[in-house]
Amino acid sequence: MTKAEIITIGTEIISGQIVDTNAPYIAQNLSEKGIHVLFQTSVGDDKELLKSALKIARDRVSLIITTGGLGPTANDITREAVSEFFGIPLVPDKAAYARIQKILRNQYINKQDKYRKQVTVHPHRNLPSPPFSPSVRGTGGGIQGGNEYSPPLVGGVRGGGKSLRKQAMIPEGALAIHNDNGTAAGFALNRGNTEIVCLPGVPREMQSMLNKYLEIYTKNHNLEGRCTLLRDLHTFGICEPDVDSQMKAYTGREEQIKAMTLVHDGIVTINIIASSTDRENANNILDEAEQDIRKKLGHAVFGVGGETLEYTVATLLKKYHKTLAVAESCTGGLVSDKLTNIPGISEYFMEGVVAYSNKAKVEILGVPEDLIGKHGAVSPQVARAMAEGIKKRSSADIGVGITGIAGPAGATKEKPVGLVYIAVIVDDVAEVKECRFRGSRIDIKNFSANTALNMVRLKFMDNC
Repeated sequence: MTKAEIITIGTEIISGQIVDTNAPYIAQNLSEKGIHVLFQTSVGDDKELLKSALKIARDRVSLIITTGGLGPTANDITREAVSEFFGIPLVPDKAAYARIQKILRNQYINKQDKYRKQVTVHPHRNLPSPPFSPSVRGTGGGIQGGNEYSPPLVGGVRGGGKSLRKQAMIPEGALAIHNDNGTAAGFALNRGNTEIVCLPGVPREMQSMLNKYLEIYTKNHNLEGRCTLLRDLHTFGICEPDVDSQMKAYTGREEQIKAMTLVHDGIVTINIIASSTDRENANNILDEAEQDIRKKLGHAVFGVGGETLEYTVATLLKKYHKTLAVAESCTGGLVSDKLTNIPGISEYFMEGVVAYSNKAKVEILGVPEDLIGKHGAVSPQVARAMAEGIKKRSSADIGVGITGIAGPAGATKEKPVGLVYIAVIVDDVAEVKECRFRGSRIDIKNFSANTALNMVRLKFMDNC
């Protein structure tokens, strides 16, 4: 199996200014081709640091995929770093240069048309010349001899200048990967036992060019008879060690099927990977594994792939023609926010109320003031009263009430940070759950919202 490393390049990534979305996309697509991604590295716009990262990667994998650093500016140093690291000169790729010229020429024509539309014609006045006149030559360059005009400056790239030609430069002997969505050419270079593929950092450009490369890779490495597919199963209400204990038949395997787990916001996701000779067989292997896991974990499994808890709840509300209303305190409307992200939910989600203060709980939800005085706002009694109040107020079939202490302040010895009570009422039958979460204020809000949604989901499961 080919072992790979992904290197994402850009100071904006390592400084936390943007989130790297390229590496996950690349990793998933490589995995589907049976390529084992062992490392992901991020490095700033520094040529020496990038060369150091390339040396480390070359010593431990046979395939290196980089993104970023192929633009026209001085900070775009990837092609130069690769050239110096492998000791190969950069040469212009004529096809890439011609494509860049065509893009800039089309942008120039569009800009000219827009300019003309903005000019008011007066019969006795001379019109000003367009900002970029095709009759002017020698000011912007052209293809290495000034024989073809390109505008002086379009989209930050000077036509015919060094910055334009820079984007068409690739290491000598490399395969150019043409960019259908931008100006920066990518390339693939095979040197000894190492293959390096350099792609732009713009996600839309990178994705298209990666797909082109993988088509070539599949043919060159005789992978057309192999297929690797991934499937995620999501669970809630069961801890990772318990899930892992049921996955022993799939973990640590190098065969057709294997699985691993990851945790986020109380959700344990099982990542299943199946390899076979073709897509149909790989899908059949995944189907059998999914059935086996569902049998072992039961109702703890709530979704597949991109299905979220809120999506699952919305689907069940629609299936059983039920309506829902939510009264939130410590979650601050997070449950309502999650539900209203689902298209069509307005048919089944009646109302969401954030009753943060005691006054709001009393006046909006009808929670008895003496109940709060006797038990406190964070109590099972108040959570139930909130659920009853929102259910009655909205005439919904299901009412949910959430109250708790998200922290960091507001706790007492008897009621610590993370104490949350969640009530769900269906057909006048109430369930109140006491939860003790750990983590930050945001963590506690997320855990609470997901637990509330899961409690609603399980109400439907109990009646199935």
